[in-house]
Amino acid sequence: MSEIIEIFEHDPEVVKLLKTVVHELRAIKHELHPPLAINISFKEITMNPTQAGQTQVFTGTLAPSGSVLATDAVATITSNDPAVTPTLDSTQLIVTVTYPAGWVESTTTPLSFAYATTSVSTGQALAATIVPSAPPVVAPVLATSIAFAQTT
Repeated sequence: MSEIIEIFEHDPEVVKLLKTVVHELRAIKHELHPPLAINISFKEITMNPTQAGQTQVFTGTLAPSGSVLATDAVATITSNDPAVTPTLDSTQLIVTVTYPAGWVESTTTPLSFAYATTSVSTGQALAATIVPSAPPVVAPVLATSIAFAQTT
């Protein structure tokens, strides 16, 4: 076998072809076995206000790009407010929260959600804190006086 390698290493075309084949094999391996994510971040996609009756949806983005959750990953999502119960979809990457009727956010402890994953087979463990950041609903300012100016 080593004689064959010695013969080919002197032929630039064969070396170039072998490098191309190795590159393609690595790309196929990457597609068949994408790397495990090492980080996750969430972004709110609804931009609804954080108030009673509203629903907010957050999507998770894994890093590095193209990475995946382990096949046995189990994700959990918890709220620091017991009155608010966020849920995860089947992908474990989309968080939905509907604020209950009459709910008012604490003025001393801002609302946040803790996301975490665990994998027994790979040891993959991701964590993120989601802090809703949609602007609050601002009540319109009511006029307190009116002035008229004659134009004609």
